Amino acid sequence: MRTWPGLAAIGAGLIHLGSSVGAVPAALTPLLLLGVAEVLWGVLALSRTAPPAAPAAAGGTAVALVGTVVGLLLPGSAARHGFSVSLGVPPVAFAVGGALDLAVGVLLVVHLLRGRIETRPMRPLRFVLEAGAAAAVVAVLVTQGLAATSVGGSMPMQMH
Repeated sequence: MRTWPGLAAIGAGLIHLGSSVGAVPAALTPLLLLGVAEVLWGVLALSRTAPPAAPAAAGGTAVALVGTVVGLLLPGSAARHGFSVSLGVPPVAFAVGGALDLAVGVLLVVHLLRGRIETRPMRPLRFVLEAGAAAAVVAVLVTQGLAATSVGGSMPMQMH
């Protein structure tokens, strides 16, 4: 449980940073700010035993999720009313970033509701296995999310 929020936040931040490259100017700044904040918070979370500033981070995650929902629904809603809106971010990237933000939010709420830091002695093997599982799940999701962006789509595939 200790490493999951930090890794998920870093993954979401990487997707938001990658998505900002092809975004329209109105979406560029929020995606850049969100991505930088997520990566920095994720690194800080990995360096501590408890998520830092958990109430504020939970609020920030809620704002990110609202932005994700708007980003997913806005183009389709505008098209139904005869308008064309493109944020320049593929829906897959929004969805994967949102899923990782949702995971961070749920883990933060669980942490806040529990209201205490685990005081059990650290078992190195268990920690390594949990961190490896978290990293694997986040890596698969981030790879798919980044592949949908203009950054991932422009990378040449070379087999040696």
